Amino acid sequence: MDSTIDVRGLQCPTPINVVSNAISKAEIGSVLTILTDDFICFMMLQRVLRILNVEIKETVQLDENNYRIVVAKSHEIS
Repeated sequence: MDSTIDVRGLQCPTPINVVSNAISKAEIGSVLTILTDDFICFMMLQRVLRILNVEIKETVQLDENNYRIVVAKSHEIS
């Protein structure tokens, strides 16, 4: 199942919590697209995703203020 997690307009740590919860509830094999408009949050999300051992497939700066991270969930997250 593919889904989009839009945390634009939110400031850390809220997006970290939203993304972590969404990933923990996602089925194995899911691809999730995360959208943020905060550079610091963009960087922090990547760090948390690495800690969670989630495969980061893509990180893109879409324009001056928008960023996208695409991840794949390949195992259960505890």
